[in-house]
Amino acid sequence: MKTLRKRIKVNTIGPGVFSTENTVSFEADGKQYTLLVDKDSLTNDTLEVQVVAEGEKEALIDLPRDTFTSGSRIRISKDRLIPV
Repeated sequence: MKTLRKRIKVNTIGPGVFSTENTVSFEADGKQYTLLVDKDSLTNDTLEVQVVAEGEKEALIDLPRDTFTSGSRIRISKDRLIPV
């Protein structure tokens, strides 16, 4: 399966459990997602993701880690994707 690196904008960035982590939150498809990520995954207020599949209007992406409420794979509107 071929994946493509992209970025998505996050709403909030906070401290993580360890000094190498941050907590990030964003909304997609009316749902709020929060997860811990390595600081290296963040650039300004964007998070690096892997695009697994793209449809006409939506993309299936893998987040760097599982969210607090679900796994690491979610659907997101393609217009939210930012080139790396």
